[in-house]
Amino acid sequence: MNIEEKCFTIVVLNWNSLELLKKCLESLKRQTYRYFELICVDNGSSDGSKDWLQSVNLPEAVGAPAKTIFHEKNIGFAAGMNSGLREAKDKWVIPLNVDAFLAEDFLEKAAELFSDKPGVSMLGPKIFLYDNGPTNMVICTGVRLSKHFSIYTDVTADAEKEGEVFGPAGCCPVFVKKDIEDSQIEPKGELKQVYDELYFAYGEDVDLYLRMNLLGHHCFYSPKLVAYHAHSGTQEGIRWHTKDKATLKRLAANVFYTWLKNCPFRLLLKRMPIVILTPVLMSLTLLIKAPGKCLAPLAAYSSIIKNLPRTLQIRKNIKSKIKNLKPKI
Repeated sequence: MNIEEKCFTIVVLNWNSLELLKKCLESLKRQTYRYFELICVDNGSSDGSKDWLQSVNLPEAVGAPAKTIFHEKNIGFAAGMNSGLREAKDKWVIPLNVDAFLAEDFLEKAAELFSDKPGVSMLGPKIFLYDNGPTNMVICTGVRLSKHFSIYTDVTADAEKEGEVFGPAGCCPVFVKKDIEDSQIEPKGELKQVYDELYFAYGEDVDLYLRMNLLGHHCFYSPKLVAYHAHSGTQEGIRWHTKDKATLKRLAANVFYTWLKNCPFRLLLKRMPIVILTPVLMSLTLLIKAPGKCLAPLAAYSSIIKNLPRTLQIRKNIKSKIKNLKPKI
């Protein structure tokens, strides 16, 4: 394989996380495998990130070709990451969270795995917690799909055992570029999207992984790939009921979009009751945990109705791509 055929594009999305961004870029400069480019996207930061990115020599900071994309405001994780992915030129791509830091041999091991397993579309790394420094606490060994159309990590899984999983950790997935392009959605009147930009944030990775599995693009977990994640380093709190009202509305609506766009008819029917009632169930839980926000999930129903034509159109497009496949979900 020629060097030109085994390079990575790394897209880092930053929003008000300057100190984490510096650590993230430092981990890229330490990579033993040097055939990569960086696209750094700033999502309307107001913490000095923009000034720093404008003043620093980014290619020198990471020791590789690099460019920066600036957005005037926070357009969301999905849209922000897509703006970088559209600029990707290389064979493999890594949408990298700003609070995720790669082990020095991460890219080297990823290149070896892709070479050894040519049919794999996604690589899932072993993720350790970063808590004021690297720890030995494993927090992700690949993710699984729940019946509520969220993803979870089986913390009892053997972290040293390689094998196929539903998807990689969302903080640093590794993709074959042509396979995520094959899995893009094509909303009418909108640009093609790897991550559905309707989601803004939360659940866009579940949606992508489900779609990729349905299209025959599977994920391989390997403990040889190591990264560290300052878990929820860019968010205050990690439990869903601590989120603001707008996020609670999105969480409930995004479950519906993922279900309707992607699910085969039998699974569509099987999961219909729990998906349709998700906003109600969330509201009942919030009555106990956060009464002041208990009505927020119910607002998802108005968004669902408003976006129903778009969702159905995307479902039609996805189903037209699926031919003679046996999805593993």
